[in-house]
Amino acid sequence: MNEEPIPSVPPVTPIVDLPQSPPPPAPDGVEPSHTPDGVTPSSVSTPVVQVHIRAADESEPQAGSLAPFNTRILAALIDMVVAVGLQISLVLILPHFAARLAWIVALAYLVTRDSLPFLGGQSVGKKAMKLQAVTLDGKSLVGKWEPSIIRNVAMIVFPLAFVEFIVLLTRENKPEQGRRLGDEWAKTKVILAPVPPAAG
Repeated sequence: MNEEPIPSVPPVTPIVDLPQSPPPPAPDGVEPSHTPDGVTPSSVSTPVVQVHIRAADESEPQAGSLAPFNTRILAALIDMVVAVGLQISLVLILPHFAARLAWIVALAYLVTRDSLPFLGGQSVGKKAMKLQAVTLDGKSLVGKWEPSIIRNVAMIVFPLAFVEFIVLLTRENKPEQGRRLGDEWAKTKVILAPVPPAAG
């Protein structure tokens, strides 16, 4: 009987665990990243941070822009109340023969209110509404009596005051917004007063 030859088995090479090389050192000041076993750094998703920068609202009035109609009317009404208050106070204080002086003081406040040094070039009403009357090149009217008188004298005469009201109303939201006839005659304009810098 012929015996079949036994096939030769190749020698088995033992598997030797090779030591793993350590990761390269991280640069100075950078913490090395640690990832779980079997997870490569490329497979770790990095959250995306989105930064939204909101531009300033262009529709919001900025300091130095022409004053809107409603704030100018409110400022004028406040100044009228101040003038009447001055007149009534002086009538009560002064003797009867000097009562007419009260009217002169009230009228003098109305026509010079934008140039009075102790008010800083802002009438009481304009201070309350954060407005300021300035020249066309943006300079204050402090001590500049002529343009203040020219621009305000129309407001103490009833027919002209009514015309000025209509002019302001019809010029709203137009390039000449905030400039009534008195402003054109005196070469002035009313703007939103700049906010003074905070102390310190």
